[in-house]
Amino acid sequence: MDTTTRPGSAVGATRSGAVPALLAAPHLVDVAAPGMEGLARWLAGAGADVTGSVRADVACSPVVAALEAAGVRVHVGFDPAHVGAERSAVVWSSAVAAPHPELDRARAVHLPVLGRAAALRAITADAGAVTVAVGGSHSTTTAAAALAAVLDDGHTGWILNTPAIGGVAGHAAGHRIVADFCPDTTTHEAAPPYAWQHHPAPHLPNLEPRFTAALITSTNANAPHYEDRVAGLDAGERLARRADTVVLPAWDASMANLHERLTHRPGPDLVTVGTDAASTVRIIHLARNGTGFHAVLRHRAEGHTFDLPVAGRHHALAVCAAIATALVIGEDPQAVAQRATAFPGARRSLTVLGEEGGVRVVDSRARHPREIAQDVQAAKTLTEGSLVVALTPDGLARAGAHAAELGDALADADRVLLLPVDTPLTHHTLPDPLDGIERAARRRLVPAAVHRLRTGRNAARPEQRIGALVDTGDMVLVVGTGSAEQLGPRLLTHLAQPGMATPQQP
Repeated sequence: MDTTTRPGSAVGATRSGAVPALLAAPHLVDVAAPGMEGLARWLAGAGADVTGSVRADVACSPVVAALEAAGVRVHVGFDPAHVGAERSAVVWSSAVAAPHPELDRARAVHLPVLGRAAALRAITADAGAVTVAVGGSHSTTTAAAALAAVLDDGHTGWILNTPAIGGVAGHAAGHRIVADFCPDTTTHEAAPPYAWQHHPAPHLPNLEPRFTAALITSTNANAPHYEDRVAGLDAGERLARRADTVVLPAWDASMANLHERLTHRPGPDLVTVGTDAASTVRIIHLARNGTGFHAVLRHRAEGHTFDLPVAGRHHALAVCAAIATALVIGEDPQAVAQRATAFPGARRSLTVLGEEGGVRVVDSRARHPREIAQDVQAAKTLTEGSLVVALTPDGLARAGAHAAELGDALADADRVLLLPVDTPLTHHTLPDPLDGIERAARRRLVPAAVHRLRTGRNAARPEQRIGALVDTGDMVLVVGTGSAEQLGPRLLTHLAQPGMATPQQP
């Protein structure tokens, strides 16, 4: 494997934020992964000497090129030699499911090893109480990206799991930071017993940052992070009690328990945003228009109008929650309106990839069953033809724990193709979660509408199988992460071939 350092620009010399000493010269494992990319970009922009490593198959990707241009020195391959004594710490995404040569090397030479969440806590604790946090058991992507956009006054940076379309995941500017604390950055699996992940970490500081505000989107179960609703609720409360102001969306049923825990007790100022009259920030109008949604929000007896160029009512509500957060911390409503109008949505959040042969292809990075259900419901309203959903479930741990919910989430589709579960594990003895997902989907749809991709030497590729399920005028919603990210472009190429825009094959 090539373990040489790829050429890159010099480390950024302009210090635009507070970098804790622990992260002055970090090495980031799998630096191009979701969540890690934004962290690396912010650190490099704030003046840290950042190195990172990537898999060989992504070495020539646009993400790596952008990281290098931002001043991150990227190594190809995972090798102990990449972890030198000059590094201040090694940061990983908490998604590694097996012993890892670079992380094992860091332990051997007694370097601090931090998960991404610990690195975020260190940064925001060092920054002081000027951080605006976004958290929840899931569904933070659009809200966090929108909040970064509406607060982008030239003096605000951000560290996101997923950036806005055409934007960047990390940016250092001034001392205010928007940080997405959702743990759902990439495919997580359970670590094997006695792996290095279970060793104590005496180097890690016990940091409890304070936040100007925290927007919390959900407190549901989300395996493997939160095994049940109580675990998700406890995590939401811990985040809330670090903030001066907490914003809770009233439309998420899981917020009721968190609201009850925080009401009439010492702690943060509590703000609700929703369509009901009791909401602190009330959405008095939200309707589709030609480019997305038109919204009117009332705050402190004043109405403010916003045009939101995003697809799907649930994504528009997430932007409204971000706008409400900006308003309650004192941001100028006119400036917020201008920035919200320019926010195009988060990457792979009902993003239209293109149309070929009369078939439109839309991309979704949804992982959690609720996210998938909402994207499927929204996509159904965007087509007059049939909706074909191609689902790549995320991780054996999640797919196994939420199999029935994942199948139920597909209820509004007309036809479904289930693809193999995306997982970094190469050897395991777990039962295939697709069996449970398929059973649940067949209960919600007619059995003939649910299909499963078969594997083998002569099996059809996913794009070929989808091509056999579509008619002219249909929409294909590609859902998933990992391998699913390349499926949409491959499908468009396949549909562009002569003869692909034909009636559905039996």
